[in-house]
Amino acid sequence: MTGPHTSKTDEEFFAAIGRLTISWGHLGIGLDGIVEILYYGFNGKTLVDEIPRSLRRKITFMRAALRRLPIGEEAINGFMMLLDKIETASQKRHDIIHGVVIEHTEGSGEATMVRATRGKNGVTKREFKVTTTTILRAANEAQKLSGTVLRWLTETHRVIDELAQRGNGQTPS
Repeated sequence: MTGPHTSKTDEEFFAAIGRLTISWGHLGIGLDGIVEILYYGFNGKTLVDEIPRSLRRKITFMRAALRRLPIGEEAINGFMMLLDKIETASQKRHDIIHGVVIEHTEGSGEATMVRATRGKNGVTKREFKVTTTTILRAANEAQKLSGTVLRWLTETHRVIDELAQRGNGQTPS
């Protein structure tokens, strides 16, 4: 049911943004779990002083920690490729979630947005268009990545438990 001030198309557009947010929540919880396991179960304190909270720092930490795991080159490369995909997908998410709508025609299912980012050379802004379809694609991609991350979470936990049982000095600190 649409309200007197919103079209069905606009409701679908803004609902797609909500779906993207929820999908990234699933992905984030899996990444947080892997970070916690590596930090506490694999002497992650030797890599960083505290648990990383931003996505960029989590990925940097996971890359460093996973390279130290005795899991084989193929598994490490697979995880690194997953982290690459997450970094790429995160740019879409950041644009949509942190972007500002500057033009939106009622009932169109699309908007022009702008995103400001801070860098070494100051603030830059980038303008881009999004549609309900492009947002839903980004949400679908995030949901697929979250399934993979949750499988890696289970595998990371298994490996850390196995190392602890073998007594490889990798017990929780």
